[in-house]
Amino acid sequence: MTGVYLAAFGVGGVAVLTALLLTDVEVGGGSGPDGLPFLSLTSLAAGLLGAGTGGLISTWSGLGSLGAATVAVVSGVALITALQGLLLPYLRRQQSNSQRGRVSYIGLLGTVTLDVPTDGWGEVAFVDGEGNRVRARAVTAEPEALPKSTPVYIADVDDDYVHVVTIPGAGTDPPILERN
Repeated sequence: MTGVYLAAFGVGGVAVLTALLLTDVEVGGGSGPDGLPFLSLTSLAAGLLGAGTGGLISTWSGLGSLGAATVAVVSGVALITALQGLLLPYLRRQQSNSQRGRVSYIGLLGTVTLDVPTDGWGEVAFVDGEGNRVRARAVTAEPEALPKSTPVYIADVDDDYVHVVTIPGAGTDPPILERN
């Protein structure tokens, strides 16, 4: 029986990591108002992981087959409940905010931290609207490459890059005024 729990633990662990890092695939109608949220592949993987973990721990602690099976089922249901009730709603809120956050970069000022060539990408650093320091891959349509420390304006964003342009006159030092 230990082999079954070990297999459930391994398959469930890999599937949960894959689902959380890549995507949550719905089965049988999904998690909408008419769907069954516990039928997502993420939930089923969490159930396998919980059952495998509970079964392994209870088997190794010397609990009998019936006791280990009971602990495995309870652990699987508990992990599904925790995942559906706590973790996934938080992750979904974060995911829905990510695109809006990127669009909010338009209009911000930044500085080139890795040269931005005309035919490739570089990197810029800037402070977002919430005060967080952000580093992002950047491209430009300028006729010349943008060297490190060039002040830039973020004109647009897409899924991979921020599109930057130089700020005319920002690279020149202001004149020094002397007092008489």
